[in-house]
Amino acid sequence: DSSPSLYSETATGAYWPTEPPEAALDGDLNSAYTNHGSCNGASPVHDECGIKTGFYITFKSEPFILVKFRIITNKNLPPRDPTRITIEGSNNKESDLVFGKSWSLVYDGDAGLTKDPGRQAYGDTQTIFNNSLSFASYRILITSKRGEHVCVSYSEFEMIGRFPD
Repeated sequence: DSSPSLYSETATGAYWPTEPPEAALDGDLNSAYTNHGSCNGASPVHDECGIKTGFYITFKSEPFILVKFRIITNKNLPPRDPTRITIEGSNNKESDLVFGKSWSLVYDGDAGLTKDPGRQAYGDTQTIFNNSLSFASYRILITSKRGEHVCVSYSEFEMIGRFPD
């Protein structure tokens, strides 16, 4: 299950007000999505801050098969970089998705940022092998980050897919 995040500079489980989830999909390397997760903006740095956070997106196109992805790092600090993620898919209606219902695991592994590529830089493109499932919605969750910090942050999440045959 999951719960929607709010924007706040200090609340636990919130994203930074000027760095919302939409920033991870806006094509602008100068923007970023930053989430504190179980911590808040005033917390001491910790491994768990920002973990189990992410976003979901529902595409207006027909469902597609995700075959590759890559993450672009934030403009600030390397400890905020995600290093492992999960990607899940769903074809359920959006009202079912908000609270974590009906997601199927597509990927659980390396985020492509094991080696720090620098700031506002592209990580390694990750290929999702043996995936034949097509989905209209995808959810990305961070499962680990590079170091101790009060949040996790990244500039972009790019998805490459194909339509079923």
